[in-house]
Amino acid sequence: MNKVSVLVRILLAGSEGKPASAGWVDADRGCAGYGGLGRQERFKLDCDHRRHLHQHLLPRHWDALIARYTLDPAVRGQSIKALGRIVATHAHQHFKFYAVLTWAEPQKPGMEGKRSTGVLQADIYDMNRWDDNMGTPERTRRRWRASIHETMNGMLDEAIKAGIQLLDERGLFHETAA
Repeated sequence: MNKVSVLVRILLAGSEGKPASAGWVDADRGCAGYGGLGRQERFKLDCDHRRHLHQHLLPRHWDALIARYTLDPAVRGQSIKALGRIVATHAHQHFKFYAVLTWAEPQKPGMEGKRSTGVLQADIYDMNRWDDNMGTPERTRRRWRASIHETMNGMLDEAIKAGIQLLDERGLFHETAA
């Protein structure tokens, strides 16, 4: 059992009714303590676990998980803005927002028009757009972006560990060990 996929499935529980959420619930049949429970019962348990995570994770950890893994654009947007406010960097706020946004939604390969609707426009990944006409050298912008993405990846790793620990403390992973 992949504990990270269980964590992501639980985070997606709030997106029930969307195809990706349904796919995650169905993909983990019989996984993480759900034995013979039906889809609706598993969904209710996932929602309960999601609520527990939201209540007990540090806000930055919750926001990192939501920004990276959930489907609801409004909720993701709130988390991305919150993360943009707390990331320590020399970059200005406009740059910081775009760096966090592109971290949360990495650029996917594919030609324009052939991507899914959930992918950002290609020009959003252009760092020249992020500088807000301040004339910051490209080398500095690359350093800022790398630093912000590194910080965000570290925060996400911490969030995943904390989320799995909270779920483990609730016995979610012990139930299937037998």
